[in-house]
Order: sequence, then structure tokens, then C-alpha cells
Amino acid sequence: MRQFIAVGTKKDGVTIWDKHFGVSPIYSIFSKDGKLIEQRVNPYSNEKDHDNPELIVDFLQDVKVFLAKNMGAKSKEKLLDLGISSFLVDEDSIFDAVNFYIEALKKFDIFDKFYDRYEEWFDRNEFVYNSEINMLKKAIPKNGLGIEIGVGSGRFADPLKIPYGVEPSTEMAKIAKSKGIKVYQGFAEKLPIMGAKFDFALIAVTICFVNDPIKTIKETYRILKKGGKVIVAIVDKNSKIGAEYLKKQKNSDFYKVAKFFSSEDIIKMIEDSGFKFSYAYQTLFGSSIKSINEVQKSKQGYGEGGFVAIVGDAR
Repeated sequence: MRQFIAVGTKKDGVTIWDKHFGVSPIYSIFSKDGKLIEQRVNPYSNEKDHDNPELIVDFLQDVKVFLAKNMGAKSKEKLLDLGISSFLVDEDSIFDAVNFYIEALKKFDIFDKFYDRYEEWFDRNEFVYNSEINMLKKAIPKNGLGIEIGVGSGRFADPLKIPYGVEPSTEMAKIAKSKGIKVYQGFAEKLPIMGAKFDFALIAVTICFVNDPIKTIKETYRILKKGGKVIVAIVDKNSKIGAEYLKKQKNSDFYKVAKFFSSEDIIKMIEDSGFKFSYAYQTLFGSSIKSINEVQKSKQGYGEGGFVAIVGDAR
């Protein structure tokens, strides 16, 4: 039965292997709760054909998740086809990497378990949802190649015609893929994307669920072309609707693991990450989403609406 976590490890037994996962000298095997079970010497560490993940999958027959610093996109896709999840991490210690994964799992595992309830929310709150979509259409560039960080089931990327996404939740990613979105499985803090590739990146509410918001925005900066834009959309905690979300946070499966921010918080984050604040759009005016019974208009700025998009330019 596949249930464990495998981390590519250097010969010292404590440092993550920083070359291709398939030729790691050692695989450190951890339990689901983060305990080191054993370390296995990789019999294929000298294989030239390290892009053949079937060898490692057969060798690690009880492993469900691979953590690595480096893994080719083709290998990641093959692993998914074989039922194995793989995530890139930035930590140097194998123990720090596993701890990071377990903490992240507490958040994205909720979306794996309750993806159907996530989908139902948008259907129940169609006026809220369409108000958000219309606002984001104004906030994102009309041209250029885009990606959504934390694409979920594609509820934003699909109508906004954003062709790429990053998502850790397997169940959510399946739905997004069924809509024609190219999904990279991974964490926002360590994006499985090489170089400056995109013209803009949307982070819609995802910033409230990541372990490290600043690292997330810095990683987004890394994958953008010079002059590219980041669009960070949030439920503003200082708005009336934000206050409504905060009140029900403890009793919500989704919101209890979220951290809410103000528009000012996000502006500071993007500027600390190398972006220049450009403009903002806002919508969802009123004291409760329950009172929204028509699609609302949006306007520039922040400080009034419950849903806000902060836009920054990569310098």
C-alpha cells in the first residue's frame, strides 16, 4: 500500500539531493506524520536513464509522495499518471522539507476532501462569483500569457481564459484539467516552472492559504517576464464582508486554515517582493454576501469593496 513520503537525500543522510530526483544516492522514507522510518540506497543512482520514473516507482513500492529540489516536468507528469504526487521544496534539510509538506498538507488536503463543497459554493453564490469574475477581467492584462497560482478547479482561470495553473490538490487539479487548463502540481512557495515565462500571474485568494506569502510572491516574480504583472485578489479583512468571513472562520472547514489580509498588507508584500504597486480594483459592496442578489459593478481603488485585486508590476 502506498502511504509514505520519499525525499531524495545526499550521502550525508540529512541534506536534500539537489540534482534530479531519479539519481538521488539515498531515499529517506517518512511516515505520513513526519517520522523518519528508514533510508534506502538507490540502486539506480548511476543510471543514465534517470528520466524513467518507473524504475523508482517500482523500487519505492510503498511511497505515495516524492519531495525533491529538482525534477523534470516530464518525470512529474509520468509520476502523476502512475498515481504518485511529487512536489518541489526549497529547504536544505530533509526534516525541514517534510515538516513544510505536512504543514501545507493541512491546508490543501481540505480541498481534496471537500472539493465538491467548494464547487457548490460558487453555484450557490452566482452573483458574488460573477461580480468577482467581472472585476478580475478588468484587473488582468488583455494580452499575454497568464498563469494562476493556486488554480483550484479552474473557477477563475477558465472564464478568464488563463491557460496555465499551479495546484497542490489532486482532486481540484483534475477538475481544472478537464476544462483544458495545463496544471502543474506544486506549491506556490516553490513553483515547478523554470525561468521567466509568463506575462502575468493571478493569485486569487490563494495567498490566504499558503504557508509563506512573501515567498509565494517572490516565486511569482521569478516566473514573470520583465514588466510582467502579478494580480493578488483577496477578501479584504478590513471590509464589512471581510468581517463577516472572520466571524465564521472558526466554524468553517475552509476558512479555519486561512489567514486574511488587508489591501495594505498585500501592497506591502508585493513591494517587499520586488514589484511596484500599480493599481487596484474592488467589488462586493455591502455588509454581507447574503444580501448580494445581482451582479455588482467594480471600481478602481480599495477600501470599500470586500473583494479586491491588487496589481503590481515586475521591475
